[in-house]
Amino acid sequence: MTARGWIWTSVFLGVLGLALLAAIRLEGSPPTVLLPGESVLLSSKPAPLKLSLLDAGAGLRHVQAEIAQGDRHWLLVERGFLGGWLRGGAPGTGSGELELLIEPAALGLEDGAAVLQIVARDWSWRNGFSGNEIRSTLRLRIDTRAPVLQIENGLTYVRRGGAAAVTYQVDEPTASDGVRVGETFFAGHPLEAAAAGGQQRRIAIFAIPVDAEENPSIRVEAADAFGNRTERVFPAVVQERSFAQSTITLSDGFLETVVARLAEAENIETSNLVIAFQSINENLRAQNEERIRELIGSPSDASLWSGAFLQQPGSQVMSRFADQRSYVYEGSEISTATHFGFDLASTAAAPVAASNGGRVLFAGTLGIYGGCVVIDHGWGITSLYGHLSQVDVSAGDEVKRGQTLGLSGATGLAGGDHLHFAILVGTTYVDPREWWDPKWVREHIEARLAAPPP
Repeated sequence: MTARGWIWTSVFLGVLGLALLAAIRLEGSPPTVLLPGESVLLSSKPAPLKLSLLDAGAGLRHVQAEIAQGDRHWLLVERGFLGGWLRGGAPGTGSGELELLIEPAALGLEDGAAVLQIVARDWSWRNGFSGNEIRSTLRLRIDTRAPVLQIENGLTYVRRGGAAAVTYQVDEPTASDGVRVGETFFAGHPLEAAAAGGQQRRIAIFAIPVDAEENPSIRVEAADAFGNRTERVFPAVVQERSFAQSTITLSDGFLETVVARLAEAENIETSNLVIAFQSINENLRAQNEERIRELIGSPSDASLWSGAFLQQPGSQVMSRFADQRSYVYEGSEISTATHFGFDLASTAAAPVAASNGGRVLFAGTLGIYGGCVVIDHGWGITSLYGHLSQVDVSAGDEVKRGQTLGLSGATGLAGGDHLHFAILVGTTYVDPREWWDPKWVREHIEARLAAPPP
């Protein structure tokens, strides 16, 4: 080939190469911006907002995010990505993430609507080498105002292991409200429909757990759907009390009958009945308590009960509330447990009555409790009836105070015929004697229900 031929061949190959490069570098797909939805709620509490960017072609080149509200604009972030005019985006620029921490108060944003605007460009030669561009918008709803919370009650005395009630008003719908005792939360419930403007009276019945720290913090709190939260210290005095400790000696007869029967029913190894008892008293008990917490997790907002709760007719209290029990076999302690509630005894196979009106949450066999009925009374109050030999109601039944639920027995981990009766406020066991006392119910619960003077 002549020298001229080589020159023309080189020119042709060069032009062809540039044409191929241009075809590649002139790709026309803009970046993609992945948004967390069509709109986002922003409150006074800053929360990170994550955006994902994709460009599998030329690679990401530049991104800018700003907030617009009315005629005002706030630049949040402006970021460039490595690359060049000839080669395009550097390795790794096919994707990227932006994490925006938007603080409405710091920016001077007002409550109401705003828009987040994102502009992203790539390294394409399109548009005069400025690249393909995409503009995405995300609607923002800004609410930094916390609910206004007004407590209606004054100084309140409440015993450890006991309960109390607080009524309060909130000026807007809440996502969550109630009383927090230490780390334990007791949900609030409506006393009446919300008035014009959103004002609503609510009640929260709370308890001081037996194992709460000394002088626990007690606060009424309310949070809206945006996460804005208000809390107020509730003026309460915790009256301390001690709880009994007892030692229960396990006999071979108890192990060979009660423990063996329950272990077989629960598929627990019975070759060593002492170990079987430990498993029942610790592991199975914990599983049963978790099941109870699941059952009572969504109590009725309405009060299904009225007046004092009923102690079983003709029954005698055979135990103490929150008794710290130590179980001994052949002189050695093998397990411990706290016995919440009371053991009530009368005659064998005695009718067991509902302590107050409510809805049956559970009716069947429940581990250590044997034949068991759990009743939701509304406002977070629950009663439990264990060791029944016969259950005469079903889950979902509406029951009245004094209605027969079944017959007492010796099922579960019971050594003789009796009823295990317990009351819970939220998920906390409380002393039933308060709820059996008409005077206590009138003064500590019902007296709080009357509307405060204007």
